[in-house]
Amino acid sequence: CCRFTHPLMLGSGMHTTGIPHPAIVPHSGKQDMEHYDRNMKPQPEPKREKEAKKPTIKKPLNAFMLYMKEMRAKVIAECTLKESAAINQILGRRWHALSREEQAKYYELARKERQLHMQLYPGWSARDNY
Repeated sequence: CCRFTHPLMLGSGMHTTGIPHPAIVPHSGKQDMEHYDRNMKPQPEPKREKEAKKPTIKKPLNAFMLYMKEMRAKVIAECTLKESAAINQILGRRWHALSREEQAKYYELARKERQLHMQLYPGWSARDNY
């Protein structure tokens, strides 16, 4: 019937990379795939002339991040967990369980971090890193 042709597709269902697109070219068997696996070598990226990269300036840490930084070792010692996601979950629950007065310490530290960051990097924007 009708054959969809994308601008990046070449004739007979081949992508510009030379690899057949599975939606267009029917899979004919395992031997076909073995042929591609053995013969397809990743192309090395063209080497660019070394550009002088300016150092990345990170955002100042917020109150919760400061809390996590301080408490992470304690949680790891208590729970003997290694997965970062599980540790972050525990820290998040503990953060929300803190009273406003307990959290205020970290909000004050975050405010000081922002002030210092503004002094060190006037005119800095988070967009600079993207």
